Amino acid sequence: MSGAAIEIDTATPKPWEPGQPHHELAADVRWWMGTPLAFGLFGRLALDQVAYRKVAAAVDASGRFATNFTDRGLNSYLWNGPLAFADDADRHATQERLKSKHGAVHGVGKGDFEGERYSALDPKLWKWVGTTSLNIFYAGYVAIYGTDLTAEQREVVYRTVCAMADIGLPSSAAEVPPTVAEMQAYYDEVAATELAANPFLLWAAGQFSAPPMPTLFGPPWLRRIVAPAWRLAVPVLARPARICAESTTHPKMMELLGSTWNSGKQVEFACYRAGIRAARRWLPKWALLEPMAYNRYRYEQLRAFHHTYELESFAPAAS
Repeated sequence: MSGAAIEIDTATPKPWEPGQPHHELAADVRWWMGTPLAFGLFGRLALDQVAYRKVAAAVDASGRFATNFTDRGLNSYLWNGPLAFADDADRHATQERLKSKHGAVHGVGKGDFEGERYSALDPKLWKWVGTTSLNIFYAGYVAIYGTDLTAEQREVVYRTVCAMADIGLPSSAAEVPPTVAEMQAYYDEVAATELAANPFLLWAAGQFSAPPMPTLFGPPWLRRIVAPAWRLAVPVLARPARICAESTTHPKMMELLGSTWNSGKQVEFACYRAGIRAARRWLPKWALLEPMAYNRYRYEQLRAFHHTYELESFAPAAS
């Protein structure tokens, strides 16, 4: 790693900073992104990524999802904390590490994707993966709170999500769309020209229905004890995640996954939505936020406390 200084943009105000339009809304979106429940309930939207054949070929070739689907999903989410809630230097280092690791993902597909050439750093693929990753949080927030939001406020939600997780490559072709309208038009274009059913997509969709027990955390003996309860509970717990994601899934993806939206699912989703809104309103932050997000929340609270009692000046008071 070079010893060059890290350039940090301090001139551009963040959407959640006081004085910015709808900064309280943007602040709420920040903590939404730090809530594991947001990713857990809307993470199924990530299936959009692997409906793009070249992305599916790359993911399939790695074999990591096949080893343990849940572990690989958790691993993806764990990038969220350092990207969104670390200090500026650590965020920059995480961005560079993410790009470096993806740089090794290139080659030619095998099996069902025989002959399909792919590269994770292909700007077209990076743009699709980046946009769909951000959409998990944008679409999820709008699904829960959208009836209360104006078009201007939806733009604030989207800009906040983009500002929280800057993962772009140094190429204009890889940049995520800057506005909601452009993002939706881009989604429609890719859906019409690139998205199609493939074996990995259908396999992954099935895994969401009953994901395997994760092995990233805890000793093996504890997992053996918990395994029977996991097998019984996980199909039931997976149901809210499917319904929440389907409430905002692109029509093309609903078609590819053989899903339909009906009045029964609408009522079911309304119950989940009410529960999520109530939980975010009444539960303490430590019960809602992942550790790095909660650490950032507490830090900003303490910083505000200290600033409250600062002297306005060290000069002698006027007599």
